[in-house]
Amino acid sequence: MNGGVCLVILMSSRRFRFESEMAAPVFEWLRRNDLTVKTEFGTPWGICDMVGVRFRARRVRLRLSYGQRRAVGPALRLQLLSKIPDQESGAVVTFGRLHAESFACLSSDRLRSELGHLTRGKFIACPSPGAYHKLNGWAPLHRRIVAVELKLSKVSEALGQARSNLAFATESYIALPIDRALRVAHGRHKGEITTMGVGLLGVSRTTCERLFTGSRVVGACDEVLQAHCVERFWRTRDNCP
Repeated sequence: MNGGVCLVILMSSRRFRFESEMAAPVFEWLRRNDLTVKTEFGTPWGICDMVGVRFRARRVRLRLSYGQRRAVGPALRLQLLSKIPDQESGAVVTFGRLHAESFACLSSDRLRSELGHLTRGKFIACPSPGAYHKLNGWAPLHRRIVAVELKLSKVSEALGQARSNLAFATESYIALPIDRALRVAHGRHKGEITTMGVGLLGVSRTTCERLFTGSRVVGACDEVLQAHCVERFWRTRDNCP
């Protein structure tokens, strides 16, 4: 980057007064990466500014071939689904075992109701009375899940939020005005960012530039939470690029 271009970007970035003013360039960056984007995405620990998901088209087609057109539903239903063996395994799980080993906190009526929802959605079937397996082969549905936290400053706070987002995201970024992002990229936070597996975006009025790439962190992902995130995009999957 030459000095003139750098000066223009730095002057542009100083005009940001609110984090919301950074949203449009980041949104477009996510869309250019073939992601469907939701803003102000609720998580168990707060609001993530932007989350983008890219589906695996072949797995979407496989799921639809089972007639599974609706979203699975709330996190409890996904947790229940995770405890039911795949049809291809030849195994089943009984109602009694599900209740005793995994869902004793639920009443029998509530558990039957949740299993009923999954059955009507064609996610599970009963090959014999009181025994269940699931029609799967498509999980996980996503190719990428990208989370972005917008911040004008407060880098340590942004890093904490971005690290939490790795519980569901395959890549998690903090987005800062480009001048601050360049200082962070060469300053004391550099080692902290790379150790956490968090990525860094620099934002001007018209552009968003990736300075560090976010990476997967072993043990950080909660698979049920990740699946719940993807299910929230299921109804808008036809808007994928």
